[in-house]
Amino acid sequence: MEAKVEIKTPLNPSRKATARVKNPLPVPTICHLCDSRIKIATHEEVYGRNYSDWPYMYLCEGCGAYVGLHPFTAIPLGTLADKRTREARKLCKEPFERIWRTGVMSRSEAYEWLASKMGIPQQECHFGWFTAEQCNLAMAHCNDLF
Repeated sequence: MEAKVEIKTPLNPSRKATARVKNPLPVPTICHLCDSRIKIATHEEVYGRNYSDWPYMYLCEGCGAYVGLHPFTAIPLGTLADKRTREARKLCKEPFERIWRTGVMSRSEAYEWLASKMGIPQQECHFGWFTAEQCNLAMAHCNDLF
């Protein structure tokens, strides 16, 4: 008997992988930046080639904002981001990581501290969820420690 292989895609995600995601964001259908429709795309459409075993993302058909997906799920890694927001997210991550990598705090303590400084619930303290303005605020708080 031949084994049946089930191909996983965002339209047929892994239940096990989906269950592992804490605080899942809803699947975007309309872009919060320009009100255009969102489609499922691949890394190849945006970057010119696929970069992983799960090369899927949500892509705005209007302004080109995008966000990746948690592996083997249809759950977005964060909110749709334009170039400005993507760059801000990259910039603020390093000062934050410096806090827990140098042992000033544990990683979970650092998230708890940052959420408190920003006045947001800890479960919403995800760089992939931040706006560019929130990233700038996070970076300022993190840099204040050093």
